[in-house]
Amino acid sequence: MKAIKNISALAILSLSLFSCTADSTDPSATDVDNDGLSKALEAKLGTNPNNPDSDGDNILDGIEDFNKNGVKDILETNALSKDSDDDGVDDGVEDSDQDGIQDDNETSSTDSDSDDDGTNDGDEDSDDDGVSNSSESDADTDCYDSDSDDDGVSDSDEDSDGDGVDNGSEDDNDSDAGDSDSDNDGVSDGNEDSDDDGVSDGDEDDNGTDANDSDSDDDGTDDGDEDNDGDGTPDGN
Repeated sequence: MKAIKNISALAILSLSLFSCTADSTDPSATDVDNDGLSKALEAKLGTNPNNPDSDGDNILDGIEDFNKNGVKDILETNALSKDSDDDGVDDGVEDSDQDGIQDDNETSSTDSDSDDDGTNDGDEDSDDDGVSNSSESDADTDCYDSDSDDDGVSDSDEDSDGDGVDNGSEDDNDSDAGDSDSDNDGVSDGNEDSDDDGVSDGDEDDNGTDANDSDSDDDGTDDGDEDNDGDGTPDGN
């Protein structure tokens, strides 16, 4: 009887050791990146078990998969896409506190027209600073705060990518306020001449003229001809 007890104890110890070994390799046993999802759920969802924010939108994978079932459900954001509703604004920008809940002052990350007014959320200007929400997303500024860094300068007048064109003007020019060479042609946005009037977009920004209109004041003379010496200041001034 004593031998049988010893065999039983050995069996239990072996099973215990096996269980420990299995737990250390079992993908359902651990949450390596502390995002709230086990490795098994991350595998099911397709997210990176070693990166808590697989799509880089500043929202944890475990918050995007709110009910933690490893499936993107209809009211959840997509943990594999920075912009779940394709409105041009990152999920983490729309959900400014990154808690997975749409608060009263936030637009929806799962509805491209949160207020059903017929205008895409990306084209809205939630803080009325002259920069659309999508451009604020590009520039990493806060689309709910007209002075994101509290420096006394409106986000519209900031130049987030240092290309010589303010964020507000980049928005008007349809260039990327977070990329100094939006079209990747080797020419800085500030040195582009979008309206072919002989004045660079950067100089037009300084002049207050329209980089998309060769005759900003509609006087019959191109902006470039009003600045004959090319110094960035219209000759009339």
